[in-house]
Amino acid sequence: MEDTKEIPKRTRYYQAMCDSEALNKGEVYYKLNDLYIMFLCPEDIFGQGKAVYRFKNLGVDNPKIELGDLCYKNFYIFNKYRDVAEKSIREYLEYFATRNPSSPETKKIDRMVKWYQTDNETRKRYMTWQQEIDIAVDRERQRANDAEMRFYEARDRANKAEARADEAEVRAEEAEARANEAKGRADEAEARADKYEKMLRELGKL
Repeated sequence: MEDTKEIPKRTRYYQAMCDSEALNKGEVYYKLNDLYIMFLCPEDIFGQGKAVYRFKNLGVDNPKIELGDLCYKNFYIFNKYRDVAEKSIREYLEYFATRNPSSPETKKIDRMVKWYQTDNETRKRYMTWQQEIDIAVDRERQRANDAEMRFYEARDRANKAEARADEAEVRAEEAEARANEAKGRADEAEARADKYEKMLRELGKL
């Protein structure tokens, strides 16, 4: 229900969980069936304006080559249910978006939902589950905030280090200028000494 910026990676985790449960130790891989991982999201997390996003593994260098691992990841944006051409899928997405059943299948789901909502034990388990989700979301949000803070702190340190480097460069340039001035004065003093020595030689003093 909330875009925590890690939903695509969750599909990778869910695939690993499903595949690890699908095969017993030592079984051959061809026994793996088609795997569909589906997310029902209220908002378009990919920002491309589509109601349905379907993914499968294709070649990077040649997208015409399909890996053939039989794993598919589908994202359904239920707030865009009006844009879905397939009637059965549109009815399900409409129910998630509006909570108004419009087909025998969604009416059956709605009856089950209402039955579970009236069952105290189920409500209790649902509330506990919801609390766990809220805690997990808060934890992920806090981790994201901490990471963002660390980024800004690192950037500030980098900026300060850059400022110190600039200051050091300015001081080095100033020191070099002073050294050049000192060398200029030394050259002038040496020239005067040579001139004085020459004059003394001409006067026969040396």
